[in-house]
Amino acid sequence: MNTSRDHLSDTLRHWQVTPPVSANFRQKVWERIGKQAGTSWTTYLRAHLAAWSVTAALVVGAAAFTGSTLARSRAHADREAIVVAYLVDLDPRVQAVLKP
Repeated sequence: MNTSRDHLSDTLRHWQVTPPVSANFRQKVWERIGKQAGTSWTTYLRAHLAAWSVTAALVVGAAAFTGSTLARSRAHADREAIVVAYLVDLDPRVQAVLKP
């Protein structure tokens, strides 16, 4: 068992990768960088229109849901306060139990 580990260690120690050399690799990289640097904001948005549309729809939907939930909660709390105030005004005996 230990000899196979030593053999693997020796193999990995002497292993070298020699990728093929491309004559115009650096030039192609700089050309791709130059193409990306020349894009404007509107070009970027046009290229990614679907993703940004979905993102905007999700944000608007989440905001609408949150606002609706908060509005319902506030309306319920206001209704409860109005009911308590109404009952206190109708019957002074209820004043001891219900405080507006």
